[in-house]
Amino acid sequence: MTDAVDTDILRRHFVAIATSSYDDPGYPPLDVGHEVRTLRNWLCSAVPEARRFTERYPQLADDPSEDAIRAALRNPPPTDSWRAGDAAVVFVTGHGVTSDGAHWTVLRSTESGRLRSTALRTADLIAWLSETDIEHLFLVLDLCYAGQTAAETVMFDRQFPGTWLVLPSATKDQEAVTGALTTAIAGFLEELASPIGAKYGLQPYLDVTAFLDAVQAKLGAEQQLMPLPGSRRSGPHPCLPNPHYRQSPAASVTAQRSDLALPEHELRTHWGPRSRGVAGPEEPGWLFTGREELMRELIVATAAGEVGTVLVTGCAGSGKSAVLARLVTLSDPAFRERYTAEVDRIPAHLVPPSGSVDAAVLATGKTSHEVIDHLCRALGVPEPEGSSTGLMPLDAWIGSWQSWLSAHDRPVTIVVDALDEAANPPDLLTGVLARLDPDQEDRRVRLVIGVRSPGGPHDPRTPPGLLPLADRTERLLSARRRIRVDEAPWWRERDVAVYAEQLLRVPGSPYTDTPSIAAEVARVLAAEAGHSFLTARISATSLAKRDTVTTADDPAWLRSVKEGVVGVFRDDLHHTFPDSPDDRLRAVHLLRATAFAYGRGLPWLGIWPAVADAVADDPARTYGDADIAWLLGSRLGGYLVTDQEDGVTVYRLFHDALRTALREQWRELLAGPDEGGAGRPGG
Repeated sequence: MTDAVDTDILRRHFVAIATSSYDDPGYPPLDVGHEVRTLRNWLCSAVPEARRFTERYPQLADDPSEDAIRAALRNPPPTDSWRAGDAAVVFVTGHGVTSDGAHWTVLRSTESGRLRSTALRTADLIAWLSETDIEHLFLVLDLCYAGQTAAETVMFDRQFPGTWLVLPSATKDQEAVTGALTTAIAGFLEELASPIGAKYGLQPYLDVTAFLDAVQAKLGAEQQLMPLPGSRRSGPHPCLPNPHYRQSPAASVTAQRSDLALPEHELRTHWGPRSRGVAGPEEPGWLFTGREELMRELIVATAAGEVGTVLVTGCAGSGKSAVLARLVTLSDPAFRERYTAEVDRIPAHLVPPSGSVDAAVLATGKTSHEVIDHLCRALGVPEPEGSSTGLMPLDAWIGSWQSWLSAHDRPVTIVVDALDEAANPPDLLTGVLARLDPDQEDRRVRLVIGVRSPGGPHDPRTPPGLLPLADRTERLLSARRRIRVDEAPWWRERDVAVYAEQLLRVPGSPYTDTPSIAAEVARVLAAEAGHSFLTARISATSLAKRDTVTTADDPAWLRSVKEGVVGVFRDDLHHTFPDSPDDRLRAVHLLRATAFAYGRGLPWLGIWPAVADAVADDPARTYGDADIAWLLGSRLGGYLVTDQEDGVTVYRLFHDALRTALREQWRELLAGPDEGGAGRPGG
């Protein structure tokens, strides 16, 4: 919805009609300037530029005359007329009265005994707007008895579009507290502008229901919000831009590969000699070096290899996802065009051909329906007949896929990562992946699957009597190749050391000016971390953010690394909050709440605090939005990633091994450095 709406909207207007001073002594003066400024700041400066509004007719915000309002909105010049490609927020505040079955907006020169001659009939304003072609409008009527307009607007021959949101300050028979709606909206916007405002999501536009509920909470029980009949009541609205929205963290790639693209912030951080910790601009940095044998094997498998399935397996934290993200990102034509010079510095044998991966999907938290829907939309597969009427059976999607595939003139290359983290891995395996290429005599799919393997004969997550998921996948799909990234020849300790050293030498790190110490710490870290890039990442990132250098022979640090993910996580927790056991407990409770989320993550609004209270299991301790904002603003906020599920922003831990640690070993995280038991190595 968002991309299509943004493309259609060519202009965005903000109009404030505000009256604070009155000639008639029966209408006391009002202080409306602060609220107008708050709305202006929200719409015209606080949101990203692409969705920013432009203030029109600023003179109407300062005690306008009826003639000025009519000239601006009733019959403006053709160049100023609002069209279908426009969006507008119109904010009307001041005194309002009812008389002769109509609602009137009181202006500066209005005389209480001559309303028809000196006031503006509020329904006329709505009628003027309804005769434009504007599709997206948010109209706020902060006027006493403004709900009366409902009775008048239902008599219009031309009803306003269902995409409008018209919000009066009180119902027909209810006298609003003067300025209460304006004050409530301003209070909401002030909260929205703060870190706590992220609880309303990180999507481009606020949800109408969430907006109305939040404003109602600020308004209190004395006054009831009641949008005019026909108004939009739910879903994102283009006239409610979200100041917390930021572009997708994935690199700038085409849509069919964005699910597995490298994070954009890592590209910005590690492209540029100083930030990469390399000597000159000719060196590509750690994101695109290392694991050369593995990268070459994957390039062959996707570029010109045989059709069929290639499995990429390994224990948790062994770097499966990182190398698949590198493969997908470098194969994307849009990415290569944007970063031509940087890609040219990467050794040619480590760069896949452009377009060699047709589509990629991260299975984490996704259902079988979501995965096949993602693949079909990414590749332009026609939707099954009747799909517009609701959720289609999985068989209908598979049938549409297979029909499209049979007519396709070349093999299709697909990368699916984190099969083991799907909502239902066995269902995804048998219901979707095993049916992508049904013709055994004429195979047309190159399928690369990333899936965790136990790194040994036993996987604690595998039910008794069943093979581990990686082994079942290998058998069911008759995989032609299985690449075990945590075993020779694909695993090299040197790759972990190079990775850790680059993380240690980022700008601001105490290791920036001590390259020999950084190299030694990285070497020891690689040797002690087991087959875990994850352990190396957590530890090196934590060391790089400290004020002083930790040397390779530091006994407390060495002990943490030998304990694997739990050890380095605990070490980071204690260095982040060295003097506050209560803050450490608070952080663990809040992070642990996300470890129990289903699907793609945990929503914040109304959910995260409640789950945190449940996992804390302490009547004397309750958590709120301020606690979550505190966590996200701390260093430990980096352990979380954001995603979208059903249009709602959700939060999850960036690696499944962290989820396991917080669910099963959280008390070890809180233990002192000398109290921690022997955690599982690797992770």
